[in-house]
Amino acid sequence: MTGDAARNPQAPLLRIRGVTVRFGAIVALCDVSFEVQRGEILGLIGPNGAGKTTLFNCLSRLVDVERGTIELDGSPLLSVPRHAIAGVGIGRTFQNLALFETMSVIDNVMVGTHVRGTGGFLADAFRIPSLVRTEQRALTRARELLERLELTAVARVPVGGLPFAVKKRVELARALAPEPKLLLLDEPAGGLNHEEVARLGELIRTIRDAFSVTILMVEHHLNFVMKVSDRVVALDFGRTLAEGTPAEMQKHPEVIRAYLGAPA
Repeated sequence: MTGDAARNPQAPLLRIRGVTVRFGAIVALCDVSFEVQRGEILGLIGPNGAGKTTLFNCLSRLVDVERGTIELDGSPLLSVPRHAIAGVGIGRTFQNLALFETMSVIDNVMVGTHVRGTGGFLADAFRIPSLVRTEQRALTRARELLERLELTAVARVPVGGLPFAVKKRVELARALAPEPKLLLLDEPAGGLNHEEVARLGELIRTIRDAFSVTILMVEHHLNFVMKVSDRVVALDFGRTLAEGTPAEMQKHPEVIRAYLGAPA
């Protein structure tokens, strides 16, 4: 992919082509291909063991791809080391929350801004002006996210004592802190009650619009996926089963078979 393609606003933000992953004799992903358009919310669904988390781990560079290509904004992703993934524009939340429980909400969010920082120990020790400006921008970004995600009131509260639904929003704020192009949401509705799920759906759409971020979401809560997503991709046994709008997917016979275990 050339630099011209990377700058084309009409080109997909994420291209996945023929991705195959094996764990010994087990084929976790087999020739998976799809695209995510800029500004889109795409839901990734499938039964347990379909390969959804494996694909997310490929995008995060936690799992190596045996065959195939992945491009982000026109550039190869598979050559990027895992520690640099946030720096190229990918943010992620996790099914099992990965927060610093003894740190405050705002400090957890500030951690997310530091992936783009350039300061080192000496710069920090001597308070070099460029670092001070970077820290100020990070604080401004964190405060903006806390306000947007309705977390300002708990900004100085240690995360460990907060309700689960609030912790989910904190992790979302931290994933957004480094201004990602692509936000990966891993089971965002997991563990939430009906009211919290409805509120989360509104929040995700608001975040997409407010921060111009593209969202790829893995989720088992089908009603939630169908209400929030612009398009949906279904995996089954590590293969791309179908893709389309939520309305199309709800009527797709192969998707119904995969979830219900019987023909439509």
